[in-house]
Amino acid sequence: MSLSDLKKSKDGKPRKKAFTVDEFIADAENYAKGTPELVSEDKNQTVNLQQALAAAKQFEVKKQAERRKNKAGKPFRHATFTLSEEAIEQLQELAKDSQLAKSHIIRILIDELCNKDQQKKLNKLLDSNVS
Repeated sequence: MSLSDLKKSKDGKPRKKAFTVDEFIADAENYAKGTPELVSEDKNQTVNLQQALAAAKQFEVKKQAERRKNKAGKPFRHATFTLSEEAIEQLQELAKDSQLAKSHIIRILIDELCNKDQQKKLNKLLDSNVS
């Protein structure tokens, strides 16, 4: 492929109508009514209120489905914690020795605490000397 292949052809897409900023602003009212004259490719296309509402509802349903899909596709969420220097060093050492990600180690520890009896959890947390 040469650079001449990348050149736009003269018989390409037809250019849109040129207009000034003032003309564009003046056409905003027509656009709001659903009948823009400057930016529409089909000038005869009109949309009634029911069609506009149906299209908006369909758009919202599609967006909600995308949001659910994104949440289901991402099992983890970013979180920020404040740890002491000692805790950070211990976590780094655990990660190095186990060859696991630090976030994975934290998830394992949280899961471990949550799976114990309620009394054991409280005792472990209350008896801790960590500040």
